[in-house]
Amino acid sequence: MSGHEMTKKQKKKRTTSGKTKIVYKKNKPAKKKCALCDRQLHGVPHSKSISEISKLSKTQKRPNVIFGGVLCNKCRENVIREAALVKTKEKKIEEVLIKKRKFTEEVLNRC
Repeated sequence: MSGHEMTKKQKKKRTTSGKTKIVYKKNKPAKKKCALCDRQLHGVPHSKSISEISKLSKTQKRPNVIFGGVLCNKCRENVIREAALVKTKEKKIEEVLIKKRKFTEEVLNRC
């Protein structure tokens, strides 16, 4: 038994030939969280299996806004506000928090 199978839930199942076999239950995917504040993201599907999510179209998988499915509304708003301050030269890019800097630079590159 490999290491990743040890943590999975086990269930013994009898096959048609009469032998018992150990079946491992698939883990449910975790709910998506914001990259900055770890709050749960809304509008992003959470399903019993990954195959169900992969069948959805791109617009059903995540919101169609900048950083949709990555940042929550409040964090996205703060990042855009920081980018506006950097663009108007009221703030330098070095003064932006390191955690937010990557997203701020992305907003600046888009506009």
